[in-house]
Amino acid sequence: MTDREHLYICEECGQRIYPGDKFQPAGECAFCPEHAATLADILDFWERDIADETDMACWSEWFGNIEDARAHVENLCARIANAGAEFKPLEEA
Repeated sequence: MTDREHLYICEECGQRIYPGDKFQPAGECAFCPEHAATLADILDFWERDIADETDMACWSEWFGNIEDARAHVENLCARIANAGAEFKPLEEA
C-alpha cells in the first residue's frame, strides 16, 4: 500500500480517509469527523432501535441479548455525562 491509498471513504460525503486520519467506524461504513455521529445521535439511535418491536430493529445484530443492548445504552449515558452529548467518538485509521 502506498501512502496515498485510502483505507475508507466517508459514507456521507465521499471524503477519502487515509492512514492516520481520524474517522468514525459504524459497522461496515465509515464517516469523516465532520459527518461523524455525536454521542447524543448514537444514544438516540439505540434507544429508538431497542424500543422498536418490529423485525426492523437491528440491536440483535450487534448484541447477544436485549440486556446487553440496554447496558450499551447505559454506557452511552455515562459517556455523555463525562464527555458531553456533542462529543464525536473517533478513531485513528
